[in-house]
Amino acid sequence: MSTRTQAQHARTRLSAKHAWFFVLGAMTLFILYHDERFIFFHKSGTWKYFYPVRWKLFVHALGGATALVLGASQFSTRLRRWRPSLHRLLGRFYIGGVLVSAPMAVYLSFTHGLRILSVEVTVQASLWVVTALMALLAARNRSFQVHEQWMMRSYAVTLIFVISRIVFELPGLSGMSDVSAEHVLWILIICALLVPQLIINWRSLTHPSL
Repeated sequence: MSTRTQAQHARTRLSAKHAWFFVLGAMTLFILYHDERFIFFHKSGTWKYFYPVRWKLFVHALGGATALVLGASQFSTRLRRWRPSLHRLLGRFYIGGVLVSAPMAVYLSFTHGLRILSVEVTVQASLWVVTALMALLAARNRSFQVHEQWMMRSYAVTLIFVISRIVFELPGLSGMSDVSAEHVLWILIICALLVPQLIINWRSLTHPSL
């Protein structure tokens, strides 16, 4: 492949990545306003429901927010290239956010959540931790391509928080039952594992001679 063609592919990936993170940011702001503002405005029934476990919920939310925000920075080519020490520091905070938020999600699902979702939450949280630790292990072993691939999988699991809430607000789905919601979450777990793998292997699948 010529240098010019490589540059064109790099610009395409860059613009697509920027567009995706812009959309992700807009979705996150919508979710924070629509679903999570009860954390700051305490007159809602949701706040009253979570009040007994409010500090545990805060720890879970803080860890998840840290992973959601800092995870996005890990895909910045400019940051990796020009500020590698900052990239590593933010990556450590990402791992910390996952390791704090995931176990608390499991705890809350069994003690103060819908029991029908407890198994799904446990599987999702376990995948979140495992994929994050695999990314960390690959980075420590300086297997940076493998590290990037596991980071893609880990962040895809992170995004289930945002994507699921968007799905639950779609017309015709907003009033689904708890059982249907569980099915949707299982589908999103499958997508979180499948979509990154398709991205990783896309060029090999579509251009086998390259």
